[in-house]
Amino acid sequence: MDVTTDWFWEGNVVDAIARSLTSKGWKIEFQADTHSKEHGVDLRALKSGSVLLVEAKGYPSTSYRDPRRANEHKATNPANQAEKWFSHGLLKALRLQTAHPQAKVALAFPDFPRYQTLFNETRLGLAKLGLAVLMVNSSGNLSAWGLD
Repeated sequence: MDVTTDWFWEGNVVDAIARSLTSKGWKIEFQADTHSKEHGVDLRALKSGSVLLVEAKGYPSTSYRDPRRANEHKATNPANQAEKWFSHGLLKALRLQTAHPQAKVALAFPDFPRYQTLFNETRLGLAKLGLAVLMVNSSGNLSAWGLD
């Protein structure tokens, strides 16, 4: 099973965000190669002199991406793993804010109930930190919070 075909795989989330931002007048300056697990910012977009840096996460699959382990079932509950991915994304976003203080930084996730719950539980803190949150649904539509 190729998890990269799942709509909620990180690379597909980044692609959907890039398409949506482009349709809203943003110019995509850089997009990470998620297939190769490229490190660094996932997406850098420009609009009217503003810079947007996006740290994206996918949603955990129940199977492994590594073809050698594709027939194995992951032991970790996806909802528990999603919480770890959310926290890792938050740490990366804070580091991006420090490294690029003039940029707007956004966390991006596929729209799953677990990520919605984590967002709602941290909404006030995210606002105080000046972080935006982007959610992509299974149709590729984007909802944005704090991007203005």
